[in-house]
Amino acid sequence: MGDSDITKLRDLDLNLLKTLSVLLEHKHISRSAELLFLSQPAVSKQLTKLRSMFNDPLFVRSGNILLLTPKAERIKPKVHSLCEQVKQLVIPDELNLREIKITVSIMFSDYGSPHWICRLLRELHKEAPNVTIACKEWSKENINQLIKGELNIALGPIPASNGQCESIKLGAVTTSFIARNDHPLFSHNVDTSPFSSFPLIRISGSTQYQKIYSATFPDNPIMLDQASMWLALDTLKYSNAVLIGPTPVMRDLAHAEEFQYILLNQVPNIDICMSWTSGLTSDLFYNWLIDTMIKIGRDIIS
Repeated sequence: MGDSDITKLRDLDLNLLKTLSVLLEHKHISRSAELLFLSQPAVSKQLTKLRSMFNDPLFVRSGNILLLTPKAERIKPKVHSLCEQVKQLVIPDELNLREIKITVSIMFSDYGSPHWICRLLRELHKEAPNVTIACKEWSKENINQLIKGELNIALGPIPASNGQCESIKLGAVTTSFIARNDHPLFSHNVDTSPFSSFPLIRISGSTQYQKIYSATFPDNPIMLDQASMWLALDTLKYSNAVLIGPTPVMRDLAHAEEFQYILLNQVPNIDICMSWTSGLTSDLFYNWLIDTMIKIGRDIIS
């Protein structure tokens, strides 16, 4: 390898290569920024560096999308192939999941337990039966533990952590409520009291959701606060309380229990994210685990 080749390698930034791959695929700066979990200005700055590196505009704006230049079209398959090769370069040749004996700590609210975690446990039972999941409640203390690397994964967005955590937005969900089948809200009686008169149940560890719900329904009384899902469902069966939550969760609970659910269009869509300690995916098992959890999360949202 000559001196000029070494100089070119020294100037190569693999983070720029990852950004280029995402931009080539999605042709949209804001969408690419979401997937990379970067700000739009940060992606624009990286694009400027890429244009200088390739001595080509690479993209030309057309409305809300980016059109690829001829050079960008030519390098697109090579960039995707190179990213995959780099990924394979740092992954060992083989992973025997059945031999893995490890405890994984995951932080989530009770909204996450009946769906994401239960489906993950079924997958682990089938593929990696010796893995233990340590369930952690959603709290400020546990967020700090995740940032410090003392906790592995969180089902939810993490505040700015100076690069000590990685996150991905999986999509957004609507909001619904459930109540018992014979609840007054489901009757056709014109004298039924308004929704704001019925008490709410708040689920343990769901602060990020409850802030949005409280802003939308500030007048409802609170019957239970920080309740477990088990206690919430039992209380719904004999009271006029309602439980608000992500539609995929509420819909499945209504089908499995003695409840009905109704979509709450006045609540804005809520982003569903997943976060983990920075660098965790360099481990082959955690790379598999996070990929599996992302697939489960996206399947639930869709």
